[in-house]
Amino acid sequence: MILNKLNHSHLPCLPLLRRGPGGGRTAVAFLAAWFIVCGNLSARTITDMAGRKVNVPDRITRIIPYDNKTNLLLFPVAGEKLAAKAWWARESYFRYISKEWLKLREIDTRNAEEVIKLHPDVIVVGSFLDDRATIENYVAFARKVNIPLVIVDLHLMHLDRTVDFLGNLLDRPKEAKACSDYIRSVYKGIEELVKNPAAKKRVYMANDPNGLRTAPNASLHAELFDIMQLENVAKTALDANGFALVSIEQVMMWNPEYVFCVGKGEASPYRAVLKSALWRTITAVKEKKVFFVPCNPYSWFDIPPSLNRLMGLVWFSQIFYDQPEEVTKQKVIEFYRLFYKYKLSDKEYSQLFKWS
Repeated sequence: MILNKLNHSHLPCLPLLRRGPGGGRTAVAFLAAWFIVCGNLSARTITDMAGRKVNVPDRITRIIPYDNKTNLLLFPVAGEKLAAKAWWARESYFRYISKEWLKLREIDTRNAEEVIKLHPDVIVVGSFLDDRATIENYVAFARKVNIPLVIVDLHLMHLDRTVDFLGNLLDRPKEAKACSDYIRSVYKGIEELVKNPAAKKRVYMANDPNGLRTAPNASLHAELFDIMQLENVAKTALDANGFALVSIEQVMMWNPEYVFCVGKGEASPYRAVLKSALWRTITAVKEKKVFFVPCNPYSWFDIPPSLNRLMGLVWFSQIFYDQPEEVTKQKVIEFYRLFYKYKLSDKEYSQLFKWS
């Protein structure tokens, strides 16, 4: 991150003070206003992770995320500087996350008026950096509210750099280092595992109550499969949201060896896949390799595409590369402590893997 100090303390912004009916009180009020305005003019220019030059306050005290995927990037690092969290339409409740998170004010950060009322110093947004059109939309919103916007990298294998960047931006290097060291340990473990992968396992992600909405092999939603050297059997066109609707006949033809069911409660196809007479002809069902994807407080597989997906990598290391279950458990509990600020009990750990 490039920092350039812009010291405006010499600027002629001190107003002429005249004694009026308020006498000294008027002078004091003017001076107070001057210190507030001119004191905040001290700034620095940074280069964000999208390569943009952004002027931000020298000392950031109030920060907000642009969206839910950025919530998860900021929460473990920002501390009391996080002024609000972005509204998340998909969830009515969260389990296994700290009370501080639950108490944090929730706002619609796409609403310009709500954002302006919060008086944030900076808005942060996580983005896939090659998606230039989406980045332009973020920038246009920042211009509208006249608040600095900082873009950080959302790529699953770059999250250690992103957390370190946020630690520097917010002057919270200690908090960031604990998190980025953990992320790097996950990366290192995966790199060792996939050096000599066995024959690629054939996998399928099932979404929607019937399991026929999936993340095809070209979708960012299926990034876990690619990183873990697995063969995504859904080779079909994407829709606008990065998914695809397929038929049970297609799934039967692809015949995956493993099926991963995404979604909470009734939104998950887990029960339907196990009970359907048609699904029973598929190898994954016959060999009892249908998995409910943990989703509290967030899915381990894809949505939102943020730090939560690291748990998918840890879990897949056990399923496909014989990582001991005790190692998986230790890594999951540590993740929840660092990133969700929650002490996960043994019972709660077991509950993560159960459909309900």
